[in-house]
Amino acid sequence: MDNTKLVAELCAIIDRMNVLLQAQAVELAQLHALQHEEEIAAVRRDYAKAIGEVRP
Repeated sequence: MDNTKLVAELCAIIDRMNVLLQAQAVELAQLHALQHEEEIAAVRRDYAKAIGEVRP
């Protein structure tokens, strides 16, 4: 497997995990059980920046 394909596959896995984790955070927030809100927000910003959704 070439490196480009590997990176693409890993990015797709990360994208799927991101969707799942965001859904889980929303569900936890609905139960007032969400903690580490600032850390979650920071990771979301880093993720968006890394995939080019947000400019520095």
